Formats: sequence, structure tokens, C-alpha cells
Amino acid sequence: MMPQVCARCDKTTSTPVVVAIEHGASLGGRTLYACPGCAPTFPKQRDPFEQCLPDRPSRKTAS
Repeated sequence: MMPQVCARCDKTTSTPVVVAIEHGASLGGRTLYACPGCAPTFPKQRDPFEQCLPDRPSRKTAS
């Protein structure tokens, strides 16, 4: 992977960690990277599709 700039400390890292993916309505968006030391300080990103998908009804097994 190419070196990236950490979104928290602004240092270049050769082992970047993806910490966020920003989406834009009219633009493509971007990926935010952090160094391994700063990565745990970013909040966990939620799945954008988690709340928009309907819950599946549970299947009952026939006995």
C-alpha cells in the first residue's frame, strides 16, 4: 500500500489504517487513513446499510 498521511497527527505512515470512508452526494467521497498509533482513537464507523435494510422474519423450522 502507498504511504498515506494520518488524519490525526498529519505524519506520513507506510502502514496506514482505514478509519473512515466519507460519502458525498455529488462527489465521490474520500477515505481517511490513520497511523497505527492514532487509529484506535477514532470512533468505530457504523455500517451505512445497517438501518436501511428491513429485518428478515425468522424462519421457523418444521418439526
